[in-house]
Amino acid sequence: MFFGVLKLFIPEAQAAVDAVAFGKVLDPVISQIVMPVVLFLFGVGVFVFVFGIVELIRKADDPSARTTGRNHMLYGAIGMVIMLSAWGIIRLVSNTLMGI
Repeated sequence: MFFGVLKLFIPEAQAAVDAVAFGKVLDPVISQIVMPVVLFLFGVGVFVFVFGIVELIRKADDPSARTTGRNHMLYGAIGMVIMLSAWGIIRLVSNTLMGI
């Protein structure tokens, strides 16, 4: 009876160890490569948003320039939301793999 129960738990324990090992290998890649790229792209989104604000204020008398500025603000905001979501998903996966 004891050996039957032992056989049931060995694959689960091995899978947990493999997931933790995978998480430890993946953690430096996430922290050294992926997160700086996400941060850089978030910064690009902020830059595009601020550029749209400046363009909107500077050329307030031209309707087409206002539309372009509003579009830049919209694209920058969308980019920031996407990068914030990517950061959250990456953190969720990383914490899940490291916490097993």
